[in-house]
Amino acid sequence: MFDYTHDHAQSQEILRLILVELNSLNLPPNPIFFTLLYERALKRDASLNKDLDDAINSPDGLTSDRAQEIFDTHLLNGAIKEMSKAQNTLLRIIRNVMMQMLSTGNEFSNYAVSLGDFARKIDRSDSVQDLRMLTAELIEDSRTVERSSQETSDRLTNAGDQITKLKEELEAARRDARTDPLTGLPNRRGLNDLIQQKINEFIQTKTEFCLILADIDHFKRINDSYGHLVGDKILRFVARTLMSNIKGQDTVIRFGGEEFAILLPDTRYEGGLIVAQHLRQKISAARLRLAESGRNLGGLTISLGVACVGINDSPDTLLRRSDDALLMAKSEGRDRVMGIPVKTSSDDSTEIL
Repeated sequence: MFDYTHDHAQSQEILRLILVELNSLNLPPNPIFFTLLYERALKRDASLNKDLDDAINSPDGLTSDRAQEIFDTHLLNGAIKEMSKAQNTLLRIIRNVMMQMLSTGNEFSNYAVSLGDFARKIDRSDSVQDLRMLTAELIEDSRTVERSSQETSDRLTNAGDQITKLKEELEAARRDARTDPLTGLPNRRGLNDLIQQKINEFIQTKTEFCLILADIDHFKRINDSYGHLVGDKILRFVARTLMSNIKGQDTVIRFGGEEFAILLPDTRYEGGLIVAQHLRQKISAARLRLAESGRNLGGLTISLGVACVGINDSPDTLLRRSDDALLMAKSEGRDRVMGIPVKTSSDDSTEIL
């Protein structure tokens, strides 16, 4: 989803834009503000950009507390140490570059003064010796500015190199933020965005899709009887089984706890029910045994709720309908699939809140 493959020139341009933005908003170049404006400059996360724009245009502006809140919501991940390291390095780069720019600015100011003095002196000079001395001074001043400019260029190039490396670290941290470390599946963080993307496609192309919520039956009993390490093995087994029994662009997500979400693009309601039944049967057909002790754990079942997108759906309403279907499956005895079809306007005029 996120592309960090910018070359050095692009990295330097991004750095320049961020410094300008920090200055125009009168914000300190701390890691939080820098990282937020870095993402904003790339214009790739509409939700983050909207929150930032709203904060910037609010009466209080982008305060430190609001920046921290946006950062936590959109960018914070489990790899805190890696992120902190990258942010601290970025702060050091910014400070070094800003100091070098200030130094170069002073050099150019001094050079401008030297040029003015040269113009005045040459206008009053009437000897070749004086002209030679003035020219030698000007040449030396020019070389000083040239060396300073080259040093600034080298530092900017080095800053670009470091930022390129840091972007790779940030990409790894972003993957960690959106990946469940236990199962290796995507986590819930990006699910709403993914559903909204599919809803937008549905509105434009009328291509339906289904959302399945699956829950491991009696998972608390498994943890209580065999311990959380065995429970973790069960979660990984279910994740692998679900992943190996979907196809194409279907996506399995660790929704939380013992729940999983399965997004099925280009799938009608009836097709979603069929997929859910297939997944249920694959899980229930397995017989589990611990590799270390050889202890048989017996069978495992899951309950699944299915919903298909409707014209008035938002991510919340589609998730709620899938969750309601899952609760129906649980209440009907577990180890089964239940679905809630999309109601037409003629079915019921009552709004469910």
